[in-house]
Amino acid sequence: MNDPLRILIVEDDAIIGESIHMHLMSLGHHPYTPIDNIAEALRFSDEQPVDLAFLDIRLNDAESGISLAKQWDQNQAFPYIYLTAYTDDNTLDDVRKTEPSGFLVKPFRRNELKAAIAVASAISKSPLQKDAVASKENHKDHIFVNVGGKWDRINVADILYLTSAHVYTEIHTVEGKKVTRKPLGKLVEELEAHDIVRVHRSSAINLMHVSHFDRHVVQIGDVVFNMSASYKTELLNRLQTR
Repeated sequence: MNDPLRILIVEDDAIIGESIHMHLMSLGHHPYTPIDNIAEALRFSDEQPVDLAFLDIRLNDAESGISLAKQWDQNQAFPYIYLTAYTDDNTLDDVRKTEPSGFLVKPFRRNELKAAIAVASAISKSPLQKDAVASKENHKDHIFVNVGGKWDRINVADILYLTSAHVYTEIHTVEGKKVTRKPLGKLVEELEAHDIVRVHRSSAINLMHVSHFDRHVVQIGDVVFNMSASYKTELLNRLQTR
């Protein structure tokens, strides 16, 4: 088989969730413990690496997995596969408004899971899909981050620098500071195409806002950052070719 995937399961039926978990384990993947609500799924996908997700369309308390999918479409780079017992026209119309990599109708069997994963993996690795994702990321002028349970929009051009603070990341912008649980490394990966680069293990800067630099430090406004040896060469190259 191909490399094992880290798979997120969002399913409110405990029996179905556990069954999917066991099947994925038997297929050699690394599924996380199933999650049954949108808020926890968003928090988890912000904090942990996810290669693929299985997403139930109808969740507890009238929550819609489709609304979760729409947020993933804006902010995440991993594919997801819908799970549902509903195939009515209204449900399918809502599904078409999102970007799933598969659709499984309950009840389904282990081999159907296996096939769905293979198709989703092929789609995510195709040149057309990669170009589409890259184009979407390169032209996106903003990100949404979870700040205290609420999703805040931040314009990339307004970001000055980011610093890691234990399990949190502080995003310093021209308008002030926002704190999110998304790891610094994951934020930098999402923003690298926008000239957000690491200067140190615990900090990253927006090259657009650099006011001064030499071979040892870089400055944004009144804030001075020491360059870590691990990032110095790439950082200086990026600064000198701007």
